[in-house]
Amino acid sequence: MADSEGRVRHMDPLGRPYERAFATFLAHTDQKDRALARLTDIVAGLPNRRVLVDAGAGTGLTTGALAARFGRTIAIEPSPHLPEALQREHPQVTVLPELILDADPGAEADLVLCSHVLYYIPQERWPEHVTRMTSWLAPGGEAVIILQNPGSDCMRMLHHFTGRLPDLRPLVGIRPGWPSWIETVPSMIAANDLDTATTIAEFILNLGPLTPPPPLSDLRAYLRDSTGGTYRLTCTQDFLRIRRPA
Repeated sequence: MADSEGRVRHMDPLGRPYERAFATFLAHTDQKDRALARLTDIVAGLPNRRVLVDAGAGTGLTTGALAARFGRTIAIEPSPHLPEALQREHPQVTVLPELILDADPGAEADLVLCSHVLYYIPQERWPEHVTRMTSWLAPGGEAVIILQNPGSDCMRMLHHFTGRLPDLRPLVGIRPGWPSWIETVPSMIAANDLDTATTIAEFILNLGPLTPPPPLSDLRAYLRDSTGGTYRLTCTQDFLRIRRPA
């Protein structure tokens, strides 16, 4: 679990430890299911469902779940190894192995999705990334940017150990004249024991730079104290919705 010095692991997002920690997180949370349920409702309310752009699609879990609802799906994923796996799993999806700021989908999108990606981008650069993504929208189309709510247990933990507190609220109104608002979707992590909770917490702390990694003993003590030994943590999500006028 820990490195040789007893500190929280710094995990490469493309490495096996990160993949295993992410799988542990998914196995003990309803976050993905609740996000997909809300996204399905949002998609149902769109005036058109011709093109979906998923910016930062990762392995394509959400991309694949939504692709069948659109005539065409474009996934943007700059990580060196993920686009190949994404294309293999979802051959109907057009994959662009580019950074968001460099990407050109070549089509106006009815939905632009950016789910749990902005953690990995310096916060001062969020406005240009969101402006870029919303530039791909068709009239009446909508961008949905998802991060954890800054008041969630997981984000409070991230702030405690790293000083970082991602918050989408300053991006409301980024496009003057375009409706934009935040919806909050409750989500929960329920771990069975301290070791499982620690693995999940390591995954959360790796949402962006982890310098320096804190002692593992501090993280375990934080989890015991903050949950009262229940190892239940909220991971509530914020959906920033930005709609291009028709």
